Amino acid sequence: MPTNFFCRLLGHTWIHRTEDPKVAWNAGKDMLQLHATPAGEIRFYLECHRCKDTKENPTSEEIKAINN
Repeated sequence: MPTNFFCRLLGHTWIHRTEDPKVAWNAGKDMLQLHATPAGEIRFYLECHRCKDTKENPTSEEIKAINN
């Protein structure tokens, strides 16, 4: 994927993103209580604001460099 002109010129602008999967609510065996079952795991990643490039599983050093 070709990078954005501004990303090549100025560098990426990384922001924190999360994808939280939906929760499915199912009735229990007695049909009186609802039980939550997650549809997947929460995903943490970094995304460039300009070109939408992503970094999966950022290291703590990468996160510290972005926050400073």
